Amino acid sequence: MNKRERVYAALEGLPVDRVPFSLWRHFYKQEQTATGLASATLAFYKRYNLDLIKLTPSTFYAIEDWGAQINFSRNDEQPSTLKRSVITKATEWRTLTTLKTNEGTWGEMLEAIKLVKNQLSENDAPMLMTIFTPLTIAYHLAGAALFDHLQNAPTDVHIGLATIAETISRFANEVLEAGADGIFFATQVAQTHLLSPEQYEDFGVCYSQIALERVKMHPAPLVLHMEGNDVHFQSVNQFPVHAISWQHGGKNASISEALTLTNKTLMTGLTQPLLERGTPIEIVRAAQEVIQQANGQRLILAPSNVVTPQTPDENLQALSQFITMD
Repeated sequence: MNKRERVYAALEGLPVDRVPFSLWRHFYKQEQTATGLASATLAFYKRYNLDLIKLTPSTFYAIEDWGAQINFSRNDEQPSTLKRSVITKATEWRTLTTLKTNEGTWGEMLEAIKLVKNQLSENDAPMLMTIFTPLTIAYHLAGAALFDHLQNAPTDVHIGLATIAETISRFANEVLEAGADGIFFATQVAQTHLLSPEQYEDFGVCYSQIALERVKMHPAPLVLHMEGNDVHFQSVNQFPVHAISWQHGGKNASISEALTLTNKTLMTGLTQPLLERGTPIEIVRAAQEVIQQANGQRLILAPSNVVTPQTPDENLQALSQFITMD
């Protein structure tokens, strides 16, 4: 099997010659431009012989064109920071306008997709573009004030989320037209200590479904990423996605539990602390255990979150050699 065949088979729950795997990280300086993001992504892909490419742009790329001011990083090891929240008052959710997503920072990301695609052959790995859910973008716009607004001014937030969801829906469609094979749909707020199940349903799931409306009928891989230690995993079957990415274990569903809770492919297995602080032997052993738990099917071995810049190269090389060896 080539990389594309392997990944698509895993997403369909079909037999594979071996479990596909992926890794991704931020390159905080390079990700600020289309050429930098594309170059860093391709180099990382080739270095570790990945089966699946994930474009990982700046956390703030989706809010720059709504007026966010960023302190941009000067190196790849330190993240950029937000100078101040774009939205502070609940009434400001009503002032958001639907953006033209082929211009500005959104357009820059479309260019990055095209640059990567131009360097890939038909047998190379498929590429996913990271798109944040509407509620996650709302959180990036307002910070912790979002949760006060959800409680005390829900109508205002609904109006803002509708605008955000329409913008994302247009962008998601343009992402596929630009050459991405699929979408890595990421939420950072689907956590039980932040939102009740009812709140997540009304403000999270609802607008995420709207955002995916234009692309859900495409033959394109859609992956839902749920960040956090206490995610609303019970909601995953409401999303029109092929795979689920999350941090397994602890307060979250384990690999074996997830296999019974959903028929979607699991895209996980490697925790951030393990990759950063474990030994190569420990990482390979953990990968073997995850593959055994999933019986080698319906699994894409991947990190539960971004690989940190501090992660030793020898750890990632050991993982790559274990997975890809003939």
